Amino acid sequence: MSIALFPKISTRTRGSALVPGGVLILAIGLPSAVGGCGKADDADLFREGVPYHEDVAMVVPGGATTTTQQQALTAGAVTEVRAALLGQLADSYKLTRDITGMVNDATASVLTLVKTITEFPPSSVAADVAVWGPYSEPLRQNTWRLTVNRVSAGAFDYVFDAKPRGTADSMFLSVLSGHHTVANPGAHRRANLPAYGHGDFTLDWDAAQKLPEHDDNVGKATFTYSRPSPIDEVTISARFTQVRDEDTGMLIDAQYAYGATLGMGGNFSFTLSKDAIATTAALETMTVRSRWQENGAGRADIKVVGGDLGATEATANECWGTGDLGFRSVYQTNSYGDPAKMWGQQTECVFSPADYAMF
Repeated sequence: MSIALFPKISTRTRGSALVPGGVLILAIGLPSAVGGCGKADDADLFREGVPYHEDVAMVVPGGATTTTQQQALTAGAVTEVRAALLGQLADSYKLTRDITGMVNDATASVLTLVKTITEFPPSSVAADVAVWGPYSEPLRQNTWRLTVNRVSAGAFDYVFDAKPRGTADSMFLSVLSGHHTVANPGAHRRANLPAYGHGDFTLDWDAAQKLPEHDDNVGKATFTYSRPSPIDEVTISARFTQVRDEDTGMLIDAQYAYGATLGMGGNFSFTLSKDAIATTAALETMTVRSRWQENGAGRADIKVVGGDLGATEATANECWGTGDLGFRSVYQTNSYGDPAKMWGQQTECVFSPADYAMF
């Protein structure tokens, strides 16, 4: 029986269950016809009311010099997980980066797009609402619109929607909708640094499928996030519903929860159900829980239950060293008796004992 506890994970921007980044295929160009670049308008208040990708970015150690947000966002570039050996780059460290990178990518396209839109003057601004659009790029079939409503001081609802070009406004479909509350109303964000606050939003790729121009991503993703201040814990959770699994082509559900505090490391938990054991078509549930210190040293505990395993459980555990030492594997074991993936001593781990994800 083969158990893919360290699966191959793709970080391609299309076609992956957890990388539905093709929302950009909504084909939103922002030429000067929108009204010109710059922010010579009264919409700054409403620009603070939508999240940017940096606000929900999940940071994992990418190396000894990973000290900036941008470096952290690119840390998920590893595209393949291979079997490690004692002293080599740890399987589960790469898995930790890959999963986190995929969840980051799921929001990158559409939230970067929202950010780009708000860089331009809005079509209209009133006391409690600003609207960008409706706008259609000359050679595109979709029309888009971004609406930001202030519901109270520092609290905003927003909708990014699109419709087939030339149709009535009743045909607008919500692709992104959510709520954002800023921690310090009136305080402006700086450059690409995260803003402080909390909120939630839903990405709806099923709605995008109904537009004339769309990609092949399906399902929905709901994010909840909190980033109260530079020193408080950052928490981000994501629930993916009926997204397409790249390996099997099946529609699956997955969940992800992340927490990190500046200077104190972080952790995440991840779960999905899929046919990980090819004996029958029954679905197994796989969970991954990773923990790491600020210097990069960490541990991952993986469990597979259900499906072809019946009443038994399969587990794998691995620890790795600091980024300065190359995130090298120092300990690995498993419950299913594969001696080729057992080495080291658990006393080498920075976290002990095992701690499995709970959802």
